[in-house]
Amino acid sequence: MSGETVILVASSDDYLLEEAVAEEAARLSERLGGAPIVPLADEMAPETAATELTSPSLFEPRRVLVMADARAWVDARTPSGAPAVTAMDAGPLVNALEAGVPEDVGLVLGVWAGAKPSGPLVKAVARAGRFRWIPVPPAPKPWEDVVLSREQVQVLEGVVVRAGGDVSFEPGAQQLLLERLGFAPRLLAQEVRKLSAAAGVGGRVDEALVRRLTFPAQRSLDGVRDAVLGREPAPIVDLVAAAEAGVPVRDWRGQPLPIAVLPAMLFGQAFNLFEQLLYLRRAVAVLGASDEIVPARTSSRQWYAQRFKVKGGLGERLLAFIADDASSPFSGKKKPPSVWSLSKLVEGAGKYGEAQLVGLLAGAGQVEAAIRRESGLNALLVWLIGALSAQPA
Repeated sequence: MSGETVILVASSDDYLLEEAVAEEAARLSERLGGAPIVPLADEMAPETAATELTSPSLFEPRRVLVMADARAWVDARTPSGAPAVTAMDAGPLVNALEAGVPEDVGLVLGVWAGAKPSGPLVKAVARAGRFRWIPVPPAPKPWEDVVLSREQVQVLEGVVVRAGGDVSFEPGAQQLLLERLGFAPRLLAQEVRKLSAAAGVGGRVDEALVRRLTFPAQRSLDGVRDAVLGREPAPIVDLVAAAEAGVPVRDWRGQPLPIAVLPAMLFGQAFNLFEQLLYLRRAVAVLGASDEIVPARTSSRQWYAQRFKVKGGLGERLLAFIADDASSPFSGKKKPPSVWSLSKLVEGAGKYGEAQLVGLLAGAGQVEAAIRRESGLNALLVWLIGALSAQPA
């Protein structure tokens, strides 16, 4: 028996496990000359699996047997969100592996476990074939301020590549997608497939497409960003009215947002944006490029490609300025904003006057105090809608 025809894959993430089991089964099938993949029943006992593994089949002499989740056959901690299972004695299957398996039969076992599994079956597979553990780092919290570890990003990048097929993702688009979803491989794969379909065969996904299709801005916190940068109060009024009427309002990950926390979330996002806009207005002034961010210029279709994004353009100069300033409002983030995202912020900054932004930030303390007294929604709306409706000063 070849050691590569018996494989046990385990992970604490059900999607990554499902994906890995399918990959290993397909690989074994190809190695065995296109052998059919035969799923084993979820409730199958180890002794029955041993019989299937070692008994010749008249109809399918070559076959790959797959048990999607053999958690009951090993020593494994129940993962979060998974139902408990009744342990089964894996002795008969262990004995079959020790005795040897026909060369034309493969076996792939999946184990959904909260921690690396152990036990006689795991040891038997490790000796007879291969045991593969896919670790999953703990999820970052809070979700609305996701900072993924390098290990998490590497796992998720693999999901993007596999789900995206021949469609490529711009770095900024992928970063934005991961920030919105956090560590959610199954949801990520769904969103990647949706974006890939929209981009078309051989296409490329950019940030604009991610913002448009991944948790649409309507009645979500992402709409606040667009409203502030575009100085359009209507989306915020609609969002608050919807929340008060019991219509679901969602956060950046598409999750329902309780109305009790909506004022604080709205305030925090708006305050951060106003702070960034003021900083960028002053940074642009220091760089001697204030005439670059007037609405008449930034609204042009050519401004981003010919003035902002080009080598040596305002975008490159601003990113260098931000990188050298440890006190900038972007300094707490692991990665600076992408050129495209920065361009939207700069375009928004041009729609406000510096004096107006200073006044908004100066008056924010009173709004925050009102929110903490649980009576701040009206004060918030007066502050925010007034800012978006007023003419630049």
